[in-house]
Amino acid sequence: MNIAKLICSLLFLAVTFQVKGQMFLSDIELDKISQYKIQEYLESQQECGIIAFSDIKPSMNTNSDIKGYFVRENEYQIKKDFEEVWSHYLSTNPSKAWNGKKVSFGLLFSKNEDKIVYCNENIQRIDSGMVVYLNLRLMSGLKNMATAFEFITIDKENKIIEFSYLSGNVSEGKQRIHFRETRKGYTRILHTSFYRSNTVLKNYLLYPYFHTRSTNEFHRNLKKLMLYN
Repeated sequence: MNIAKLICSLLFLAVTFQVKGQMFLSDIELDKISQYKIQEYLESQQECGIIAFSDIKPSMNTNSDIKGYFVRENEYQIKKDFEEVWSHYLSTNPSKAWNGKKVSFGLLFSKNEDKIVYCNENIQRIDSGMVVYLNLRLMSGLKNMATAFEFITIDKENKIIEFSYLSGNVSEGKQRIHFRETRKGYTRILHTSFYRSNTVLKNYLLYPYFHTRSTNEFHRNLKKLMLYN
């Protein structure tokens, strides 16, 4: 075998191995997802040409310019040790963190581990490259909507977690959770959202209203899990 044929054969094997090792959206077991809107969202992604999980892209990255985005801030406090709270947020299973009347967890995909995690299955800790699908329960359940985001930043030095809505989502942007230590050694959490939608109504009324309610529920869940478990 000459050098050219050998190189071609090696390239073919490398591509074949990569494709075989790659997970596709069609690998998802929809019967393990209880929310119909999330199933519908996954199907719409495939219809838009997102075949493999590697095709999924966040709408913003860590250093993306936030100019032109709306900003929404909410602040929370937990009377627990700063480092303990930070570790708690990193290690809590997303299916428990997003589990309430307003928001429910559908599934998670880890790009780094090439692994799908369904509701009630465990992960050790959140990490960048994890894609999370959620169901938003609006107007007391009269309307449901699926959304998805990717963790893009886990900054251990500055104690910042960021996750970005996926490209093609109803809203574009990212959310930043910044942990700060108070004078008494407790934890203050600043949750900032940078967002924009395709209508004035969503930007000025719907997003701020539903975002605040879902964000409050998320932090309330984390606080309860820490204080009472």
